[in-house]
Amino acid sequence: MFRRYLVPFKAHRLPHVLTDALVIGGGVGGLPAALAAANFGEPSSAHGGGGKCEVLLLSKTELKESNTYYAQGGIATVMNGSGGGAKGDSFESHIADTMTVACGLGNLAAVETVVRDGPARIQELVEWGANFDREIGGALATGREGGHSYARIIHALGDATGRELANSLTRQARKHPNIQTMEHTFVLDLITIDGGCIGALAWQKDRGLFMILARKTLLASGGAGMLYRETTNPSVATADGHAMAFRAGAVTRDMEMVQFHPTTIYIAGATRALVTEA
Repeated sequence: MFRRYLVPFKAHRLPHVLTDALVIGGGVGGLPAALAAANFGEPSSAHGGGGKCEVLLLSKTELKESNTYYAQGGIATVMNGSGGGAKGDSFESHIADTMTVACGLGNLAAVETVVRDGPARIQELVEWGANFDREIGGALATGREGGHSYARIIHALGDATGRELANSLTRQARKHPNIQTMEHTFVLDLITIDGGCIGALAWQKDRGLFMILARKTLLASGGAGMLYRETTNPSVATADGHAMAFRAGAVTRDMEMVQFHPTTIYIAGATRALVTEA
């Protein structure tokens, strides 16, 4: 559907790339989205061929440079009947705990979806090679943390859950025949025409400026920690996606919801190191 825009764009003499789906961001948001699009997308039309959806996944630096990769702690999910979990735990209990600590700000429909989908997503990660910590008998090891009525937190390699999650997703994306990854690619802005997004303007050191024209564009570009003087976020978390979406006319919401981690090692002049409450 974007082919009718190629003639005016060629007038700008910028090189362009065509794809079905453009995913901006290589963390826990972008990687699963790219895999989902590549596996279940509509037949490809970007290059006039058939087959599944062709996906282009962009990362500002390396794929591992994301908040996902550096995340510690664990993942809360009810695994009863799925190889682990505390006796007596239930989706209803997890939902109730989540809504209680949300102090009236939780979206019940969203919470229910995340909680009930949890076991299936964990099993998917296990099938993709994620090495979660396990008990001697082989069941997933679970711990109990603040706000939870049962032990339902799973970890990977002790406190390296994010790294294991990112590595597992990255392996799947790199070997998928319909996913092309571009690292060290800085996205400057979204390209919008007639109120719709048809791609993005990007930059690479060796290529310079170029355009990516896509049938669908997904922003999964991470957080905004570097907007603050003190942060445990990696240096790539500069809120580029927030700014691009705003300039393109997207409606922003809940912008005040920023997590400030309560336990951080502070040494003047050094990078802030996160220490988990676990």
